[in-house]
Amino acid sequence: MDLFVVIDYKLIIIVEILVYLFVLIGNILNICVFTKWSRPRNNANHINNNIRISNSPLYLHASSFTNFIEIVYPVLTRIIFDGFEHPKTKANEVLTCKFRYYVLHTSDLISLKDKVI
Repeated sequence: MDLFVVIDYKLIIIVEILVYLFVLIGNILNICVFTKWSRPRNNANHINNNIRISNSPLYLHASSFTNFIEIVYPVLTRIIFDGFEHPKTKANEVLTCKFRYYVLHTSDLISLKDKVI
């Protein structure tokens, strides 16, 4: 029974890292696409040539960027400290616990705000 627990634990770590990498790649691609779409387009029918037709790509770009921040730091620290059992000490408590929750919840609220608007 102990062998199955070890295999399960190792499999979960591998799957978490693979999901983390695929989500990072997908989010970087979203940022690239929405960066291109959120730029002003040239329109020959208007006096001002740099008119933005819609602000939706700009909101989606901001949402993708905050989702990227939400994924990079909090999830990576969770994988390192929970998956690989890196010790939590008083010296790294601020970066591992307090700052992680601050970044997680702040970026989550900013991303949520962009989706509501």
